Amino acid sequence: MPPSRILHYAVFEYTALCSIVNRMRETKPTHTSYAVLGLLALRSWTTYELARQSERSLRWFFPRAERAVYQEAKRLVALRWARAKKTSTGRRTSTVYRITPAGQQALRNWLAEPSEPTQIESEAALKVFFADQAGITELRATITGIRDDAANALQRLGAMADGEYEFAERNATNVLSMRLITDLHETLYRWADWADTAVDVLEKADQRAVQRQTQDALQAISTTRAALPQ
Repeated sequence: MPPSRILHYAVFEYTALCSIVNRMRETKPTHTSYAVLGLLALRSWTTYELARQSERSLRWFFPRAERAVYQEAKRLVALRWARAKKTSTGRRTSTVYRITPAGQQALRNWLAEPSEPTQIESEAALKVFFADQAGITELRATITGIRDDAANALQRLGAMADGEYEFAERNATNVLSMRLITDLHETLYRWADWADTAVDVLEKADQRAVQRQTQDALQAISTTRAALPQ
């Protein structure tokens, strides 16, 4: 076989393989797939409605960009976990997604699987970690931002608790995640109060006081670990 023909077949096979791999990546479910699948288990939604509902509810513990929600809805159809139907109102067209029996089973299977360890990602916490590379003013501003964000979240969560619920029948379980997020933001708010007093000590530059504060904080962290059940 001529070298040019061999090269042609090699390129063809490589392109085909890449296409298969890409399709596998497109249809492999992600955590976001299951988040959208969970929303579809509640009712059928248009992609716009899915994005809005994700912003209202999932953003508290699993924030995702609007574009990601749109992509995941299509992935669920490719997995046959959802069906898509075109609808129109006047000149406006939209796609409505509905969960399938296979999707309901996939959601149940996922809920039964062990979860990955909880991770915390925070730009403000990263700045606090590197605070020794700047000054007290920058550190105080970061701490204030953490307190303000926590206070804002607590206000919004409180308003949600006092308001009406679209899925009131789910309150008994929803309140568990809501309480978790509320406790986390309350902890951030209380930490910011403590951090403000800690920065006061750092600003005075009394080395004995700084050392005592550092030891007290380390002891408190160690005590927390010791208090856990063995």
